[in-house]
Amino acid sequence: MIYECERRQRLDVSADVAWQWMSDVRRLLRLNLFHAEVNAPHPVTQAGCAVPIRHNIAGIYRQVRLARIHTYRKYKVAWGEFQTSGVDRFPHSQSFTLIPVDAAHCILVNRLRGKFVIPAARYWFMPVYRCIAPRIMDHENRQIAAAVAAMQSEERGNARVSGR
Repeated sequence: MIYECERRQRLDVSADVAWQWMSDVRRLLRLNLFHAEVNAPHPVTQAGCAVPIRHNIAGIYRQVRLARIHTYRKYKVAWGEFQTSGVDRFPHSQSFTLIPVDAAHCILVNRLRGKFVIPAARYWFMPVYRCIAPRIMDHENRQIAAAVAAMQSEERGNARVSGR
Protein backbone atom coordinates (compact mmCIF):
# COMPACT_ATOMS: atom_id res chain seq x y z
CA MET A 1 0.00 0.00 0.00
CA ILE A 2 1.42 3.39 -1.06
CA TYR A 3 1.40 6.28 1.40
CA GLU A 4 2.01 9.92 0.46
CA CYS A 5 2.08 12.99 2.67
CA GLU A 6 3.13 16.60 2.14
CA ARG A 7 3.53 19.21 4.84
CA ARG A 8 4.41 22.87 4.33
CA GLN A 9 5.67 25.59 6.60
CA ARG A 10 6.40 29.25 6.00
CA LEU A 11 9.88 30.21 7.16
CA ASP A 12 10.68 33.77 8.21
CA VAL A 13 14.06 33.70 6.47
CA SER A 14 15.09 33.90 2.84
CA ALA A 15 15.41 30.70 0.84
CA ASP A 16 19.18 31.32 0.68
CA VAL A 17 19.46 31.43 4.48
CA ALA A 18 17.35 28.28 4.86
CA TRP A 19 19.38 26.55 2.15
CA GLN A 20 22.60 27.42 3.96
CA TRP A 21 21.41 25.23 6.85
CA MET A 22 19.72 22.52 4.73
CA SER A 23 22.59 22.11 2.27
CA ASP A 24 24.33 19.55 4.53
CA VAL A 25 21.90 16.64 4.16
CA ARG A 26 23.06 15.12 7.46
CA ARG A 27 21.04 17.81 9.24
CA LEU A 28 17.86 16.77 7.43
CA LEU A 29 18.50 13.07 8.03
CA ARG A 30 18.85 13.71 11.78
CA LEU A 31 15.43 15.37 12.07
CA ASN A 32 13.32 12.20 12.06
CA LEU A 33 12.29 10.99 15.51
CA PHE A 34 13.16 7.40 14.57
CA HIS A 35 16.67 8.18 13.31
CA ALA A 36 18.92 7.32 16.25
CA GLU A 37 22.23 7.90 14.47
CA VAL A 38 23.32 9.19 11.07
CA ASN A 39 26.68 7.72 10.07
CA ALA A 40 28.29 10.36 7.88
CA PRO A 41 31.50 11.89 9.24
CA HIS A 42 31.71 14.54 6.49
CA PRO A 43 29.11 16.97 5.10
CA VAL A 44 26.76 15.39 2.55
CA THR A 45 26.41 17.89 -0.28
CA GLN A 46 25.83 15.94 -3.48
CA ALA A 47 23.61 13.36 -5.12
CA GLY A 48 24.88 9.80 -5.26
CA CYS A 49 25.92 9.56 -1.60
CA ALA A 50 24.65 6.71 0.56
CA VAL A 51 24.30 7.40 4.27
CA PRO A 52 23.65 4.64 6.85
CA ILE A 53 21.02 5.54 9.44
CA ARG A 54 20.48 3.56 12.61
CA HIS A 55 16.78 3.51 13.52
CA ASN A 56 15.19 2.99 16.89
CA ILE A 57 11.41 2.79 16.92
CA ALA A 58 10.16 3.04 20.50
CA GLY A 59 12.98 0.76 21.68
CA ILE A 60 11.11 -2.18 20.16
CA TYR A 61 12.29 -2.23 16.57
CA ARG A 62 15.87 -1.41 15.63
CA GLN A 63 17.42 -1.52 12.19
CA VAL A 64 19.94 0.11 9.90
CA ARG A 65 18.60 1.72 6.76
CA LEU A 66 20.48 3.35 3.92
CA ALA A 67 19.53 6.78 2.59
CA ARG A 68 20.62 7.21 -1.03
CA ILE A 69 20.66 10.87 -2.03
CA HIS A 70 19.15 11.01 -5.52
CA THR A 71 18.45 14.74 -5.84
CA TYR A 72 20.69 17.53 -4.64
CA ARG A 73 20.35 20.98 -6.13
CA LYS A 74 19.85 24.45 -4.77
CA TYR A 75 16.69 24.49 -2.65
CA LYS A 76 15.94 20.76 -3.02
CA VAL A 77 17.22 17.55 -1.45
CA ALA A 78 15.64 14.12 -1.86
CA TRP A 79 16.57 10.58 -0.95
CA GLY A 80 15.26 7.04 -0.95
CA GLU A 81 15.58 5.08 2.26
CA PHE A 82 15.94 1.29 2.27
CA GLN A 83 16.62 -1.41 4.81
CA THR A 84 20.15 -2.85 4.44
CA SER A 85 19.13 -6.49 5.02
CA GLY A 86 16.01 -8.63 5.23
CA VAL A 87 12.55 -7.68 4.06
CA ASP A 88 12.06 -3.93 3.87
CA ARG A 89 8.64 -3.24 5.37
CA PHE A 90 8.69 0.44 4.41
CA PRO A 91 10.85 1.45 1.43
CA HIS A 92 10.26 5.18 1.12
CA SER A 93 11.55 8.49 -0.14
CA GLN A 94 11.54 11.94 1.36
CA SER A 95 12.30 15.37 -0.02
CA PHE A 96 12.68 18.88 1.31
CA THR A 97 12.15 21.80 -1.08
CA LEU A 98 12.33 25.55 -0.51
CA ILE A 99 10.09 27.88 -2.47
CA PRO A 100 11.23 31.52 -2.31
CA VAL A 101 8.41 33.96 -1.47
CA ASP A 102 10.32 37.22 -1.14
CA ALA A 103 13.68 38.44 0.17
CA ALA A 104 12.81 37.50 3.76
CA HIS A 105 10.49 34.48 3.49
CA CYS A 106 10.19 31.08 1.88
CA ILE A 107 7.98 28.01 2.02
CA LEU A 108 9.42 24.69 3.17
CA VAL A 109 7.81 21.66 1.50
CA ASN A 110 8.41 18.29 3.18
CA ARG A 111 7.21 15.28 1.13
CA LEU A 112 7.14 11.61 2.10
CA ARG A 113 6.19 8.71 -0.15
CA GLY A 114 6.49 5.05 0.71
CA LYS A 115 5.09 1.59 0.33
CA PHE A 116 4.09 -0.56 3.27
CA VAL A 117 4.94 -4.23 2.88
CA ILE A 118 2.89 -5.35 5.86
CA PRO A 119 0.02 -7.85 5.66
CA ALA A 120 -3.36 -6.08 5.80
CA ALA A 121 -1.63 -2.71 6.43
CA ARG A 122 -4.59 -0.79 5.01
CA TYR A 123 -6.83 -2.06 7.79
CA TRP A 124 -4.76 -1.78 10.93
CA PHE A 125 -1.56 0.16 10.22
CA MET A 126 -2.57 2.90 7.80
CA PRO A 127 -5.20 4.52 10.05
CA VAL A 128 -2.55 4.92 12.76
CA TYR A 129 0.18 6.03 10.36
CA ARG A 130 -2.09 8.64 8.75
CA CYS A 131 -2.36 10.26 12.19
CA ILE A 132 1.32 9.92 13.12
CA ALA A 133 3.20 10.79 9.90
CA PRO A 134 1.89 14.37 9.51
CA ARG A 135 2.80 15.10 13.12
CA ILE A 136 6.32 13.73 12.61
CA MET A 137 6.74 15.81 9.46
CA ASP A 138 5.38 18.95 11.15
CA HIS A 139 7.90 18.36 13.94
CA GLU A 140 10.70 18.14 11.34
CA ASN A 141 9.51 21.39 9.75
CA ARG A 142 9.42 23.15 13.12
CA GLN A 143 12.97 21.96 13.84
CA ILE A 144 14.16 23.43 10.54
CA ALA A 145 12.32 26.70 11.23
CA ALA A 146 13.95 26.99 14.65
CA ALA A 147 17.43 26.12 13.34
CA VAL A 148 17.36 28.61 10.47
CA ALA A 149 15.89 31.36 12.67
CA ALA A 150 18.67 30.79 15.22
CA MET A 151 21.28 30.78 12.47
CA GLN A 152 19.96 34.06 11.05
CA SER A 153 19.84 35.63 14.51
CA GLU A 154 23.44 34.56 15.14
CA GLU A 155 24.55 36.00 11.79
CA ARG A 156 22.84 39.32 12.61
CA GLY A 157 24.60 39.41 15.98
CA ASN A 158 27.97 38.71 14.35
CA ALA A 159 27.33 41.44 11.78
CA ARG A 160 26.57 43.96 14.56
CA VAL A 161 29.74 43.04 16.45
CA SER A 162 31.98 43.22 13.39
CA GLY A 163 30.33 46.49 12.29
CA ARG A 164 31.34 48.35 15.44
